[in-house]
Amino acid sequence: MAGRRDLHFAQLEDVIPEVERLLAGHVTVGDWSLGQICDHLAAAMNLLLEGGLGAAPRPVPEAVRRRFLRRDRFPDGVEAPHPALLPPAREDRIGADALRRAIERFTAAAGPLPAHPYLGPMGKDEWARFHCLHCAHHLGFAVPI
Repeated sequence: MAGRRDLHFAQLEDVIPEVERLLAGHVTVGDWSLGQICDHLAAAMNLLLEGGLGAAPRPVPEAVRRRFLRRDRFPDGVEAPHPALLPPAREDRIGADALRRAIERFTAAAGPLPAHPYLGPMGKDEWARFHCLHCAHHLGFAVPI
């Protein structure tokens, strides 16, 4: 079986063309289906737009937040901070459509946006960068065939 891919998205508008490419044929190398991956990514964006996840007991220092957003990839092993982010079984197209709607909703949203539970307050550009990293991380587990 193929290994995980190293993806990079410069902007959220680049995500859906990659999802469409995967819908044409793919294998997943993790525990989630493509539909579950897309559903998880959509849920993360929607939770943000619906008020966020609340504050962490101790947000990271500003320097750590800046370093995180400058990274080329999302760190491995980060657990979902909210049960709503754990995806149910989902047909691939349904998950992809949910992700498309969430990206459109995020793109159209006016600020200010809630703080990230661990990274703290972020502007819309920083949130977009976070979501690009998050999408690249999870979609890397789906490999086109």
